[in-house]
Amino acid sequence: MSHEELAGGQARNAKRRKVEFRTTLEGLEGRLLLSAAGQFRPRQAAALIRQQPQGNAARLRAQVQPRATAAARAQMPNRFAGMNAMRMRQPGFRINVSPTINVSPTINVGGPTANPVVNANANPVVTYPTIPNPQVAPTPTPNAQTAPTPAPTTPTPTTPAPTTPAPTTPAPTTPAKPGPSRPGGGFGGWTDVTKPGQAPAPKPTTPAPKPTTPAPTTPTPAPTTPTPTTPAPTTPAPTTPTTPAPTPTTPANPAPTFPDGTILRNEQTGELGYYSQGKRGLISPPVAAKMGLTAEQTKSVTAEDFKAVPKGADYFPEGLFVRNEQSGEIARYSGGTFHVVSTPVATFLGIAVADVATISAAQYSGVNKGNDYFPEGLLIQNQQTGEIDIYQAGERHWISVPVAARLNLQASQIVVISPTQFNAVPQGKDYFPNGVYLQNQENGEIARYDAGKRSVVSSPVAAKLGLTAADLISVSGGQYNAVSRGADYFIEGMFLKNNQTGELANYADGHRRWISGPVAAQINLTDAMITTIGAEQFNAIPRGGDYTPPPPAPLDPTAPAQA
Repeated sequence: MSHEELAGGQARNAKRRKVEFRTTLEGLEGRLLLSAAGQFRPRQAAALIRQQPQGNAARLRAQVQPRATAAARAQMPNRFAGMNAMRMRQPGFRINVSPTINVSPTINVGGPTANPVVNANANPVVTYPTIPNPQVAPTPTPNAQTAPTPAPTTPTPTTPAPTTPAPTTPAPTTPAKPGPSRPGGGFGGWTDVTKPGQAPAPKPTTPAPKPTTPAPTTPTPAPTTPTPTTPAPTTPAPTTPTTPAPTPTTPANPAPTFPDGTILRNEQTGELGYYSQGKRGLISPPVAAKMGLTAEQTKSVTAEDFKAVPKGADYFPEGLFVRNEQSGEIARYSGGTFHVVSTPVATFLGIAVADVATISAAQYSGVNKGNDYFPEGLLIQNQQTGEIDIYQAGERHWISVPVAARLNLQASQIVVISPTQFNAVPQGKDYFPNGVYLQNQENGEIARYDAGKRSVVSSPVAAKLGLTAADLISVSGGQYNAVSRGADYFIEGMFLKNNQTGELANYADGHRRWISGPVAAQINLTDAMITTIGAEQFNAIPRGGDYTPPPPAPLDPTAPAQA
């Protein structure tokens, strides 16, 4: 194999390694931007070897060795800067990498023997735009001339942070500083090494722009802290609120008013309504007929005015008996409610169909119901037990057998009703007629019943009244004590005497009025006219004024004179 073929094969291999080296750096740049991974170590570039006579080996070593040492020294600050940048994982830290690689593996091989010398220490120079490269003094190498070949640079795309509101200026990319000059004025390009004595032919190398796909960035890039800017205070221009023009509306006609109790009549339909408190209550034809209304008793109004008055509950006069035309039930209207009148009560009262207003079932059910109706003072009897009660103020009061005997009640005075209706009436206190004398069966005490209270009648007072057993109603002790006790009973105008002090008094209007000795003599007061009671009972009567005898009655001049 000839030297030319060997050199050509080595050149092709070096070119392949060159492409592989660039591709590796681009992947390294993507990993650096995405993950800020740990320390990286760039691969070493392979030098292009051209076989020259062996006599130039010493000169080749003298030429390459200082350059490799200077390149290694020049890379050290950049490597430390890269290591520090990758270790800084703070938010907002950005690294712009411009992987400009200047490889100057110019090898001059001389001598007749093809014995290439490769400097394995030639490292590519990675330049970071943020750290300046130190200046390296050029090493003069005689008898070597190389054509200047510009180093290909791959621009690094800078992806601006999408979340930074303020516009950011991308960091400028500093071009690669020229490396140490070699004989012939080369600056790190791939150089052909020719035979001595021949002028090196310049090898134009046009850097082919290689499309680089921007490395994908994470959706959440490192946020950059925007410079806080204080917005200039702006005074908003006062805006006058726009008030929409009111839409003209035709006011509704107010409802006409009438005096309460006015019976309105719709002149178009003839419907009647009872006006009260701003509303009209329907007066159905059966109710109007039972009321005996005539046209003169009503006020004719237009249909519009009639409907303008709000409608209220149907009108029924107080105490009117109505009848459900569907069920035949009779009720009495009172206080805004219906009170059912049972058949025994209606029969006892003599209510006939002609005495009630028969209305529709719908109108009847439109009124609330209250307690059943019983006339005040009606005697009712439980059909099951035979108990007789008197109905007063919405309650039933029991009438004992002695009281019923004293009242001399007859069957015609009593209305027998069902137990259900009887027990539905609330029960009150026992009934006693006013003015009767009750006697306690246990101790014989006598009291006079009046207005729901019992007033004790002492023995001297009972004797003065001349009460006998026939005048008394004997009741049990429980029934007797169930009646509230009031003041003791005395006859109005009775003369009383304190059995301890002999004091005299006249009883009037619930008070005792003192009678002096002269007054007693003046009215000729005798013992037969006086009721002597105990001192305790005497002092229990409230003290009033002194007693003054009435003036003597005038004589009748027409009366015949006595002989």
